[in-house]
Amino acid sequence: MIVSEFISNDIPPLHPNDTLKKALEWMAQFKVSDLPITDKKKYIGIISESDILDYNQSDEKISESKIHIEKPFVYIHQHIYELFRLMAKHNITVMPVLNEKDEYIGSISAKGIIQNLSRITSLQSTGGIIVLTIPFKDYSAVQIANIIEGNDAKILSMYVESLNNEWLEITIKVNVEDVSRILQTFYRYNYQVKIVYQSSESEIDLKKRLDEFWHFLNI
Repeated sequence: MIVSEFISNDIPPLHPNDTLKKALEWMAQFKVSDLPITDKKKYIGIISESDILDYNQSDEKISESKIHIEKPFVYIHQHIYELFRLMAKHNITVMPVLNEKDEYIGSISAKGIIQNLSRITSLQSTGGIIVLTIPFKDYSAVQIANIIEGNDAKILSMYVESLNNEWLEITIKVNVEDVSRILQTFYRYNYQVKIVYQSSESEIDLKKRLDEFWHFLNI
């Protein structure tokens, strides 16, 4: 899944001749803490709400102010994992997107990412969720897939997270509601099953997690 699938034009970019006051008004309107600055298709950088408030001269134009303008961006062809990494690194709520000619073509907001999480995690698909913990040295995606498919099921999504240098946590969503046969096979292969959600439970839990994330972002 690549960045191009998440681009939106719902949040307009600022122009260098716009005032800092206008930037704050747009941030409040679109519920973001950052906005890109462009001059036609040329990407100038991104300005943050906190920097404007600290500057305390909102009548100035962006181009005339002495506010530091950072220039984070992603290319249209990059993977969404790189998008997540860069948004976390720069602690921003909006990420500008450029094409192969380094032209600004749109942005991706934290809100837009949340709205697409259901598609990424197969939230809308019926099924169960299994969370495994496994030593890093024993991890085999092929074996996990074989176990699940050997029990007449398919993997809808799988997320692998490193707990430390020795252990992994693997979250798997499958397309069947009854995962008992799959669990029996995992136990037979000495996998440690941490959590199991059947269909309705998994949907409730994922919705709860999404609601908590919305609250965290104050959207």
